[in-house]
Amino acid sequence: MHSKLLHGEYENPLQFCDDAWLMFDNVWRYNTKSMKIYKMCQRLAKLFVESINPVLQSLGYCCADRYAYFPKVFVCCRIRQFCEIRCGANYYSYKNPEPSRLNLSNNQYRFCFVCFNSIQSESIFVGDDPTQTLVEIPKNLFLSAINDVLEPEIMVDCIVCKRRWHQVCALHCDQIWPDGFICNTCVREYNLPRKENCHKAENLPATDLSSQLESRVNKFLLDKNCHEGRVTIRVLHSGDKMCHVNPKSKRYFSNQVANDGFPYRTKTIFAFQEIDGAEVAFFGMYVQEYDEHCPAPNTRRVYISIFDTVRFFRPNLYRQDVYHEILIGYLDYVKQRGYMYAHMWACPAIENYDYIFFRHPSEQRLPKVKRLQNWCKKMLDRAMEEHVAIDYKGDFWSTTIEATIKELDQQDEDSDHPIESEVSNKRKCANADEKKNLKRMKTQEELAKSQMPPCTDLKSKIFSTMEKTKEAFFVICLHNPIATSPPAVNDTDVPIECDLMDTRDAFLSFSCDRNLEFSSLRRAKFSTMAFLSEIHASKTENPTYNCNNCRQQCGVHYHCTRCEDFDLCEKCFNIEPKHEHKMECSVPCIVDVNQDDKCNSLNSI
Repeated sequence: MHSKLLHGEYENPLQFCDDAWLMFDNVWRYNTKSMKIYKMCQRLAKLFVESINPVLQSLGYCCADRYAYFPKVFVCCRIRQFCEIRCGANYYSYKNPEPSRLNLSNNQYRFCFVCFNSIQSESIFVGDDPTQTLVEIPKNLFLSAINDVLEPEIMVDCIVCKRRWHQVCALHCDQIWPDGFICNTCVREYNLPRKENCHKAENLPATDLSSQLESRVNKFLLDKNCHEGRVTIRVLHSGDKMCHVNPKSKRYFSNQVANDGFPYRTKTIFAFQEIDGAEVAFFGMYVQEYDEHCPAPNTRRVYISIFDTVRFFRPNLYRQDVYHEILIGYLDYVKQRGYMYAHMWACPAIENYDYIFFRHPSEQRLPKVKRLQNWCKKMLDRAMEEHVAIDYKGDFWSTTIEATIKELDQQDEDSDHPIESEVSNKRKCANADEKKNLKRMKTQEELAKSQMPPCTDLKSKIFSTMEKTKEAFFVICLHNPIATSPPAVNDTDVPIECDLMDTRDAFLSFSCDRNLEFSSLRRAKFSTMAFLSEIHASKTENPTYNCNNCRQQCGVHYHCTRCEDFDLCEKCFNIEPKHEHKMECSVPCIVDVNQDDKCNSLNSI
């Protein structure tokens, strides 16, 4: 390296950095972690980055850090197992030489260590679709591997000066800037115009719900004299679904369960804050709303299915308060719409398990169960002080019902065996009168059981379990149940179709496939920009127009002939003073006749 510097063999500073990292890698590769030279090299690498980063940044580069993503979690290919192959785990891999084969189109197939060794035969049947004919592959074609391969971050080159940047450092997305990346140095030195990023959360259509939550949070921050980045809240998905009852629950509660299930509307709510000029998603929540048309017992109830956070909100002093404001604001919104109850589950995340955001910051501690329960109680106490909630108490989750039913069914199967099978050898030697008494007791138990409702045993078991865990589940009373139910308020927000945000699994899979991590503020900025760009791109297929004033989606709109991407709805267009430029009225050329028929039929009722 010294010789190359003296002879001027390095064409750019990054080549020198590459040689430095090669030296560090060789030390770490050929020495164990417990050795002194290994630890000294770690300290030297840290000192190297701290020393050279300011030099590189002064030369127009981003940094000298060598960023890499953790190994992805793979899914075992064994049929109906779905085991996870996590970071550092051993597994067996088969590289497919013919991806064109029927039902074997992937390039690689992986089996976890346990599943592979549990198969006793000399071959394994593999396929993309388990319902179709599987392909037989000899086990000796599978190679042993460890899931420890780090994937380096993508680098992008400036199209003007050819300086190389990390894509995450550059905050460059090809979907937003298809012409290529231009570094800040070239923008400044050559006075080059850079297209503004229009794929922001604030440019997504606002709804009544998002506007109410956003106003509440920003008012709270303003009252606290907090002038950090403004918070933007958007409903990213809103659609109607059907909740189908599990078969075992339906069998036990046949008279109390609707045959067709329970219709509800699901909504995905995200909160963003602008930090250092870039939007960062810091809060996500999925909710289910069962309105007055839903059959009992789900009528007029909402379920906060899941919410997740990353600790990037500024200032940190009000981070927890902002979370509370969003949740209380949502409870207030559904209360105004006539909902009677809200349900919430206070369960902390499991280690290395993501709810909504992919890879949380390592310094973000996982709350213990008791701490999270107290956090929820504090939020609900505030809701009661503001008269949003009347009271709250414990509840329980439906999967426990299924597990309890399964246990009861197993007990019923065991009880079908003759009574003598349950008696020990000593009892078999007892007198005949005692045997007759046992049989008589058995007959009485069966008679009593036949006269009891089928759900009596189930209820007693569930109530017993609920008593132990009721602190983790909350039923929030929004209106007085004794008083007359308030009139239902129709949901004025139009459905928002977005497959990416439909479920948390869809969003997590998308984030995992594209390495959209929230493990650091640096990566959270890029990940937020990337998934917002994907949402905006999905809406271009069915273009919609949002008013630049009220942010509401509008059909008939007025478009400015001079400003770039400036539209007003009919209501805002008529507000004085009017826009300074000429505006042209535009009416959508595509009319959804079915939707109009629905509106007319509703108005005629």
